[in-house]
Amino acid sequence: MSIELQPTVFQDVDHSNFWRHRPNLAAPGKSRFGGRGLFALREIATGALIDMACTVQISQEQCLQLDEMHPIGDFYFAHPENPKAGLMAYGMMSFCNHAENANADIRWKRHDSLGWMAMLVALDAISQGEEITYRYKCPLWFSSDE
Repeated sequence: MSIELQPTVFQDVDHSNFWRHRPNLAAPGKSRFGGRGLFALREIATGALIDMACTVQISQEQCLQLDEMHPIGDFYFAHPENPKAGLMAYGMMSFCNHAENANADIRWKRHDSLGWMAMLVALDAISQGEEITYRYKCPLWFSSDE
């Protein structure tokens, strides 16, 4: 028997159904921006939780070291509370490319036992095959031709 999972509408980190039945909504692929990107495997509704990931906190000193290590330094996120620190998210959202008019966003929440959680949420409906992007919240280290 097969079960068709519907996209989980973003609610909260404690939405345990997501962890039990992670929806298979996206996968990495070749991006028009160059390199890899994240693409919708099926239609994704506005507000759907695309991916959720645990993170590891990175100190200011570690961020400075990572900034010199390309491409590894390109894959950490600005810390939501400490602008000098960072978070490394262990999920598919690290494949998301920047777009000024992004179709997704990353929401952050501190969980009592899991630490900081990153949640990739659809801002708009995303078509099957469409690249999932979010607007980077840091100075860009590349030119954005969008």
